[in-house]
Amino acid sequence: MFIDSQSSRLTSALATLRRGAAFFGDGLRTAKGGGARSPVSLPPGSVGVAGRCDHKVIGNGLRELDRFLSVLIDEVAGALPPRHVDTGSLARQRNTPNKLRALHTAMGRPSPDHDRLRAIGRSRDCLFYCDGIVTRSDRRHGGTMTVGWPCGEHAGGLGRSIAIGERLVVTPANLVWISAFYDRLAMDLVAASSGRPGALVDMDADLAYMQSC
Repeated sequence: MFIDSQSSRLTSALATLRRGAAFFGDGLRTAKGGGARSPVSLPPGSVGVAGRCDHKVIGNGLRELDRFLSVLIDEVAGALPPRHVDTGSLARQRNTPNKLRALHTAMGRPSPDHDRLRAIGRSRDCLFYCDGIVTRSDRRHGGTMTVGWPCGEHAGGLGRSIAIGERLVVTPANLVWISAFYDRLAMDLVAASSGRPGALVDMDADLAYMQSC
């Protein structure tokens, strides 16, 4: 049962991000393959999703996931007692990794995914604005960009590093991993907020909401 309109908005924001993540991981693969949906456990060496249009589409999908996460952060912040977080200042923060870190700090939590979100953001911009050609490094005057997701033998850390001037290739398995990552971020954030006084999410209501969509 929803407690009030704040709970309803939080539940809706959670469901939106989770649906968006599922579409990103499954819908893009379905559209590319032109057939029935593939199993989630695709091998890391799957055929890359290539082509100018596909780079733009994937980049735009990542932009949408970033936006949905930003909205969820605002709703989680609004569900916390006012003394914990300045919701106005947080809402004005346009950098989602920094925004999530600020909320985690206000909740007394670490933000272990900060560097990964920043890396995914660089890959997102590379795909959306640069046709998948790497033009920006992780650090000023650096020579490589880290993709932000596991890639084959680079399963640990933030994934494979690509040299400036090379093309970023995204596989269907990468889409699945990114989808699961954002879904986990959403559930982890809301679960953490629901354990604090004043948090308004009802996880049973969220499940029912997702099943009704």
